[in-house]
Amino acid sequence: MIAGPLSGKTVLMVEDEYLIADALCSAFEMEDVRVVGPFSNVASAMDALDKGATADAAVLDVNLNGERVFPLADRLMADNVPIVLTTGYDGDAIPRDYAHLERLQKPVHLRELFGCLKGLLAK
Repeated sequence: MIAGPLSGKTVLMVEDEYLIADALCSAFEMEDVRVVGPFSNVASAMDALDKGATADAAVLDVNLNGERVFPLADRLMADNVPIVLTTGYDGDAIPRDYAHLERLQKPVHLRELFGCLKGLLAK
C-alpha cells in the first residue's frame, strides 16, 4: 500500500445506511484511514467521544433516520474537528449555523470525499 495524504488519519463516521457505511469503511481502509464508528445515530457517536474516542475529521450524514446530526456537529466544531456533511437534501436544508461546513451531495463519490478531507486536513 502506498501511503497517501490520508494515510494514518482517523475519521469519525456517522451514517445510518448500512451499505453506505460499509462501503465507506472499506474505502477508508484501502487508504490506510482508521474509522471510528460507523455510528448510526448521534447518541452512540457522542458516547464514543465521551469515552475518549478522537478523530482528525468527521463524515456526518445530516439525516439519521429522521434525527438531525447537528448536536454532534456542534461538539465536533467546539473541538476544532473538520467536518464533511453528506446529504441527499439541497443546501437550503442546512441551517445557517452549519452552512460553512463542507457538504457533499449523496450519492457521495469517493474521489470527491477524499479530496474534500485532504483539503480540510491540510488547513
